[in-house]
Amino acid sequence: MLPANSEAGSNVELADRVKSILASKQLTLHQASQKSAILFGRESAYYLPHNLYYDLLHGHLSPSLFQLVAFSRISSYRLRDWLRVFGFDIEAVPRLQIQLASKRTSLLESSFEDPTSRIPWFRNVRSGSSPLGVVPMSHIVEWAGLHRSRPLLELNDIGSVYARIGREDALAFPELLQGSIVRVNPRNTSEALKRINPQGSANLFLIRHAKGLCCCHIRAAGHGRIGTISTQLPYAEMEFRVPEQARIIGPVDLEIRSLVGPQLPPVPKALAKRWEPDALSPEPSQLGPLLRRARLEIGLSFRAASAMSRELADLLGDERYFTASGSLSDYETLNTPPRHFHKIVTFCVVYSLPLHAIFQSLNLSLEEPGQEPIPDWLTSRSLSPLNRTAELDRTEESGFIRGLLTEIGGAPLFLRRSISALSGLAKPSLKDFFWMSRTANTVHPHLVGGVLAVVNRQRKKTNDCRSKPLWQQPLYVFLKRDGTYMCGCCSQENGSFVIHSYPDGLHKRQQFRHKEVEVIGKIVAVMRKLA
Repeated sequence: MLPANSEAGSNVELADRVKSILASKQLTLHQASQKSAILFGRESAYYLPHNLYYDLLHGHLSPSLFQLVAFSRISSYRLRDWLRVFGFDIEAVPRLQIQLASKRTSLLESSFEDPTSRIPWFRNVRSGSSPLGVVPMSHIVEWAGLHRSRPLLELNDIGSVYARIGREDALAFPELLQGSIVRVNPRNTSEALKRINPQGSANLFLIRHAKGLCCCHIRAAGHGRIGTISTQLPYAEMEFRVPEQARIIGPVDLEIRSLVGPQLPPVPKALAKRWEPDALSPEPSQLGPLLRRARLEIGLSFRAASAMSRELADLLGDERYFTASGSLSDYETLNTPPRHFHKIVTFCVVYSLPLHAIFQSLNLSLEEPGQEPIPDWLTSRSLSPLNRTAELDRTEESGFIRGLLTEIGGAPLFLRRSISALSGLAKPSLKDFFWMSRTANTVHPHLVGGVLAVVNRQRKKTNDCRSKPLWQQPLYVFLKRDGTYMCGCCSQENGSFVIHSYPDGLHKRQQFRHKEVEVIGKIVAVMRKLA
């Protein structure tokens, strides 16, 4: 997401870019205005003013969503590309959702990855199967230039959704921490439900009820009912009729956990006491009711939602993302769409509303107006000659990369811009990533199923872990004298390192002199399989 074009030079560049894009379709700005009048009418919200170029040049025009739809339909170019031209990058929404902490568990916008975009990708530097133990990723793969994302997206599980655990409803704590990102696979729901018994489920499930989302183990309560299980914290354990009062979205099969300052989640009074479950309401068809339901599910008052919009506006450096509490109330009660697309972005980020749901409530579609991508040379996605020659034609057919993508069920490419927010690293590099094979997963209970770890290589001073609970223990990567790596928590005793591991669930101590091991850095994020 980009801040507003505020300088005269930026205005000229924007106006010339719009002029060039239309010219590629043999259209002038005046002709675009005339066509919008014919298609939609001069009094319509879709109408493009006849003095369009002047308004763009002098910064007077901030096109509404409907005017952007008109640009798309008239030119046959994709709406997502027109959004990008005017400074709106919808692929930045999940990063913004992660940067603004949410009280309640919320879905992340993971469905708008552009299959035509080019992203930095890798190639194998060694043949054969995945290495054993803990290994720096820079020993296994290397950068290989830009790659079309379409072949990589085709490896992802179709229909998977991603959610972020809220700071006030972490029912699965400490198995999942507040802020953890989980992947849910609805296609595996039926099979996972077969293994549920009155004592509880092996899988974690994402559930929607009238008060929002929660992620936890569930138990069979009989007569078409399920019960939620809070593993450690005093959340109320509720029972719901399925599907009238609750809908099981699916089992969790992947967690991406941030280990930057893990905290004990608070248990609000509203979720500590049992309540009478309401029936699930149908999806609202109008914008006002849609906004109201989303706001209540995410646990926000108008004032709290407005405060979050202030955070978003400050983060993006653009006042138009801020929405006063009175305006938020008006959008719900008057059921009128906001003029500026900035507010649509605010609803997506603050209310965790899917963009397609907002579009549907306005009788719009992100894909329908235009289908053709705007050429790279007409947008800000221009490639340098070096990147053009480095671009790959297809993914590697074998080796580590293919094995990794197969093991984790595809790559969550939509999170690639969120690594800094999850790890606290300003500029993460390939050297900060470590592969953890199955043989390394017994070193700590919270690394079980671990696939990848992100390491802050500046944090080499170890903190004593003996007084901390398992979920809060700092984890480190160590390099031994024989050239192999290991990871775990650490304490210092009598001038020596004591690295603690848990093979087969048993606590084991390994003592090293300082010169026998080197601290590579502190683990700040980890990806692990849960099923």
